[in-house]
Amino acid sequence: MSHAVAGLALLAAITLANALLTVAVVKRWRAAVTAPAQAPAAAPPGPPVLAVQEGDQAPEFTLHTPQGDLAASGLAGHLALVCFLRPDCGPTRESLPAVRRWAEANAPSGARVVAVINGAPDAAGPLLEAVGPFTELTVVEAPNGPLAETFGVRHHPSFVLLDADGTVTETGIGNGSLTALDLVTV
Repeated sequence: MSHAVAGLALLAAITLANALLTVAVVKRWRAAVTAPAQAPAAAPPGPPVLAVQEGDQAPEFTLHTPQGDLAASGLAGHLALVCFLRPDCGPTRESLPAVRRWAEANAPSGARVVAVINGAPDAAGPLLEAVGPFTELTVVEAPNGPLAETFGVRHHPSFVLLDADGTVTETGIGNGSLTALDLVTV
């Protein structure tokens, strides 16, 4: 009989602990439900912008491509179009024909296209295949990776056009945002 009393006492203690924990959880849940929702951080006014602007010198960066590393200075001497693309982005896919036309029109003068694909490497395959015919300078990095951070990229597609001495001549965010791409009608 003493075992039965001890078992009942243990069961009562466990039930009491369970009840106390349940009350604590309910209080926290009620507090979370009744708390005022926090407003998301406000975006800066105006259209989105990159960290580089027209007239700026291109920031120092290194591309870690499958063919090897290439510093920003390795692009000197020719036009360069730096494209920040995302594999799951409709406007990115829509911008590819214009980027291809630009590459084909400017390749004879030695222009280079740099494709920075911001996304998971396993999702980048189709986009790598799509840009492959017009550039070998491809880099896959995580969203907000080092190159995107250097150029201040938060939206895709984003474009930076560099002249032969590395000066930013135009920037664009979104499909159709770079006039240099719209002027080419090959």
